Amino acid sequence: MKKKIVNLCLLAAATCAVAVPGFAQSSLLVVKVPFEFTVGTTAMPAGDYILREDATGLVFITSQELRKTIGILTTADSPNQSNESALTFDKVNGRYNLSLVTMYAEPTRRILATSKSK
Repeated sequence: MKKKIVNLCLLAAATCAVAVPGFAQSSLLVVKVPFEFTVGTTAMPAGDYILREDATGLVFITSQELRKTIGILTTADSPNQSNESALTFDKVNGRYNLSLVTMYAEPTRRILATSKSK
């Protein structure tokens, strides 16, 4: 029994060691957005979000309440000189649209998809 537990621990440690390099290629940001907003044409409710950028510049936004994730295409806009994380919204016709994602030590990402204004 003791040998099985040791083997299980070694397997778990090996799995974690393999998974860690995958995380090194992405940035993570946790934010609370106090208002409804759109990303491209997708409406998102106010709440807590996790943003993750992969190595290609694709940004994934996950609503923690809804467990809903959307992926958005971005382009590098400018280097992040301040080394701060932030989301930038444009207010159009009374609605907030996510326009920029700035993650610590990463280039600012401009959202490529545009929202429909009514």
